[in-house]
Amino acid sequence: MGKKLAIFPNTLTIGNMFFGYWSIISSIHGEYLWACYFVMMGGICDAFDGKVARLVKSTSDFGIEFDSLADVITFGAAPSVMMYMLYKNVYINRYPGLEDLGHLTLLFSFFPLLFAGIRLARFNSELVDPTVKGAFSGLPSPAAALTIVSFVFYEFEQYGQIKHFRWLTITSLVVSYLMISRIEYQGFPIMFKKGENFVKRNLKILGVVLFVVLIVKLKMSLLFPVMVIFVLSGLVMNVIEKAKRDDEEIEED
Repeated sequence: MGKKLAIFPNTLTIGNMFFGYWSIISSIHGEYLWACYFVMMGGICDAFDGKVARLVKSTSDFGIEFDSLADVITFGAAPSVMMYMLYKNVYINRYPGLEDLGHLTLLFSFFPLLFAGIRLARFNSELVDPTVKGAFSGLPSPAAALTIVSFVFYEFEQYGQIKHFRWLTITSLVVSYLMISRIEYQGFPIMFKKGENFVKRNLKILGVVLFVVLIVKLKMSLLFPVMVIFVLSGLVMNVIEKAKRDDEEIEED
């Protein structure tokens, strides 16, 4: 039965991969906001595929590897291609004297893909039990990608263009590093929990859907401060936990 039901989580993973591919195509054609939307759509698919797999008891090594491959495309390759196309078609055209920086922009835009690949490979190699979900070691690749695309949303809604390329680069470098760091990040609330009340489970789903609708209906730029808070939360909690450990060591001495 589990193998038959595996079509449901795998369909979501395919959706994740497809939206990542569509995002790349959109960036190539200069449709950067659509590229951002498709990364978000991929993120929604990714948020549910693993949970659905555990719900229908169809977790497998194939599913884990397939999910990681989709994640590398949507949360690694798609943001990297979008950044490169923005550098090439917007930044360089705005400042014609900077053509010589082409190779440097190629390097900067490669980092999200590189570190997303490293992070996911490390995650899979260290995964013991796929049915158990806990804290993430390093910033999850979907969160890193959403931070980058939400910055693009913010810039376009505030200025009608990418005005602060320097901050786009800094944002990308920071989240890329955090992906391979050992800083712990708590996952978003679990949507599906074994034995959970049907009403409670569906209220959680409704809450996520309403959050997405509100972000879309109000302003996509609101997503950027939300992602910044999430990124900073891991850093703050890491400092707090380190301080606690230091206090415990002092007390033991």
